[in-house]
Amino acid sequence: MSGAISNAPGVDTRAPSGLNLSRFRHVATFWPPVLFLALLIMLWAVLSQIGVIPGFLLPAPGAIALEFVTNSEVLMRHASATAFEALAGFTIGNLAAIVGAALLSSMPVLRDAFYPYALISRAVPIVVFTPVVVVLLGRGLPPIIAIVSFAVYFPTFLNMMRGLKSPEPDYYEMLHSYSASPLQRLKMIEFPAAMPYLFAALKISASSAFIAALVTEWIGANTGLGYLVVVSSQYFRLPTMWAAIFTSAALTLTLLAVVHVVEHLLKRYTAASPDVGA
Repeated sequence: MSGAISNAPGVDTRAPSGLNLSRFRHVATFWPPVLFLALLIMLWAVLSQIGVIPGFLLPAPGAIALEFVTNSEVLMRHASATAFEALAGFTIGNLAAIVGAALLSSMPVLRDAFYPYALISRAVPIVVFTPVVVVLLGRGLPPIIAIVSFAVYFPTFLNMMRGLKSPEPDYYEMLHSYSASPLQRLKMIEFPAAMPYLFAALKISASSAFIAALVTEWIGANTGLGYLVVVSSQYFRLPTMWAAIFTSAALTLTLLAVVHVVEHLLKRYTAASPDVGA
């Protein structure tokens, strides 16, 4: 019966040529969180209006939106400082982690000596190191960038080490039969295999970078969103404080989106590239 229907004359069972199912899947994935956020803001506004949420704890959405309009210049100045600090530390820390993992992956003795301390470092809160670094480097950019670099270094380093050692032994045997050098092994099998591990670490580092920047600004800075949060809370300027918090969240989400887009483009490029040696 189904075969008769599918083969019936005049019945076109093919999907329309202009229909992009992957686009619909992306839209279906995109809209639920947006709708949830809109409903959450509406509920927040209603509860603030009827007095369920006290204004001295959480201002109404309209008050925070007005703060973005009236104090946009102040927010932009502090946001620019935090974004620069986070991006500088994010770049330095991740590059150092990638290079360090690539070097130590070919040095088993040094790798085994350093790896346990890298694991231990993840258990130590970043707040513990912040006052020490501020005392050593003073206030301003150097301690903030140093703390951010430290915060993102070890997650990326550990993930890269796992990724570089993830290829199957058969690949190493094949390259060994061709007398491949360690650099060729790194380029042809180890680094491509480590890409999923790297981007997973970069997504973690994106949020860690801004958290580290904000925490350090609380202690050793006179500018930035973290500094603005502390000062506005001391003077009970809650709309300013929450506007700074939401701005830092928006910056974090922007960096996460950039990492996701780069990962997606890299996947498309590698999928479209011909196999090596084909």
